[in-house]
Amino acid sequence: MIQRRFAVLAAVLVAIAAPCLANAQVYPERLTAKMKHVVAAYQRRDRDEREEQTERTTKTLRLGSNGELSLGNIAGDITVTRGGGNDATVEIVKVAKARSADEARELLTLVTVDVSERNGRAEVKTRYPSGDENRRNNRRNFNVTITFNVTAPSGTRLNVNSVSGNIKVSDIKGEISVGTASGNVSVTSAGAIAEAKSVSGNVEIVNAQGDDSLEASSVSGDVTMQRVSVRRIQAGSVSGNVKLEEVQCDRAEAHSTSGNITFTGPLARRGRYELKSFSGEVHLAIAGGSGFEVDATTFSGDVRSDLPITMRGNTDPNDRRRRRSLSGTYGDGSAILELSTFSGSIVIAKK
Repeated sequence: MIQRRFAVLAAVLVAIAAPCLANAQVYPERLTAKMKHVVAAYQRRDRDEREEQTERTTKTLRLGSNGELSLGNIAGDITVTRGGGNDATVEIVKVAKARSADEARELLTLVTVDVSERNGRAEVKTRYPSGDENRRNNRRNFNVTITFNVTAPSGTRLNVNSVSGNIKVSDIKGEISVGTASGNVSVTSAGAIAEAKSVSGNVEIVNAQGDDSLEASSVSGDVTMQRVSVRRIQAGSVSGNVKLEEVQCDRAEAHSTSGNITFTGPLARRGRYELKSFSGEVHLAIAGGSGFEVDATTFSGDVRSDLPITMRGNTDPNDRRRRRSLSGTYGDGSAILELSTFSGSIVIAKK
């Protein structure tokens, strides 16, 4: 919660600073005074909301061995791990902070968690009072978080979403779809991941195997996959790195606007791998002896290959000058590599 407050505070300070930058040299005291006022307001709120109250409840859901569970949260972390038997258990931890203990206890009653289940399907959803209701009650601050700690059968199909909070899923073999607007996403030892997304946070997938596609993305965070084996990978970030380490797939599409792209693993015969960055490097460490055709281009970096590439066209393979493009074949040329970056280098190495 403290981290989220600092993030909000930083955003407020940026919003204040932006329109004042033009006048900052002439009237610097105005900018400083406004920032001090905002910081003081947040410090006062932290002092005012000293009292904390916690409420814990546990729900048992009869999902069966391969049921479906949907979790929706507003503010708070969600953790899902494998449990025994055919039931899922959901521990709900509500924490409220306010000026007094009575006010904190009142806030606990206003935030509810709806739980419904039917025929192997269950939905758990957090509900906060509407904005109209808060205004009617003259309630400006609403400091309540809810944490979900879940154990579920291994074959459970999961759909997990949060507005502000981290999501962790481990050892669930059913299809998984997870997403958060502000927080990190971590999925380990999974069987089938449809998608894993964050707007502001890192996405990490470790030890995942499946026969379908896997999509992972972040706007302002890194996307990392380690020891992943699926048919197709789609991974992307706007302002973060994309790392595909020890992966096996028939097709990979990885892109970043201002981050590096890394790929390590074998290439499938007749596989296709498209790795693209705008202002970052593209680095491949290829395992095994699979051949490939490669088209690699960069505008202001260079292209290097530790593997002997048979060049297409009239390019001299012994030319050691800085190379900004590379087109050719290695081995049997069975896989296809399409590599590009605008302001970074491209490196092809053997693992």
